[in-house]
Amino acid sequence: MYKFSDNNENNDISLHDNRATKVSFDAGILTFEFADGFYVTENNANNYLKKLAYTGKSEVSFRTLSKEIDQDLTVYLFTKTDTESRTIRDEIPYAEFAKMLDNGMKLEFLYVYKGYRSYVYECWLWFDKEPYHKECVLMISADEVSYKWNELFAEE
Repeated sequence: MYKFSDNNENNDISLHDNRATKVSFDAGILTFEFADGFYVTENNANNYLKKLAYTGKSEVSFRTLSKEIDQDLTVYLFTKTDTESRTIRDEIPYAEFAKMLDNGMKLEFLYVYKGYRSYVYECWLWFDKEPYHKECVLMISADEVSYKWNELFAEE
């Protein structure tokens, strides 16, 4: 259980440049775990340090619209370019995506676009061999998101 939980209505929590190390799905809840945490700005009501901080171990959970993960999560992995102007992307199923993170890959969140009951994340998937990372996009259908953590550390 975590001490703090926030739905980020005020856009004062950021996943930018933070890496998820695990993903899980259970009973309509999609959860990303962050071993090194994410950023909480000084404006967040739960930020007792009152300056930019990062959490320790933490998680972000999405309450998906259905109980079927393949309906509520689409993962596109950009695999190669066939010319200078075209990039090929492959859709990968949740089970394969989860296995990638279980096997040591990390998912770095870069940018988020929020819509009505939807979240689109531009990410990099990191691994141990060349080319070391590939671009990916996550499309999540959810009506609620929750950011959870226990402690904050000042960003120096």
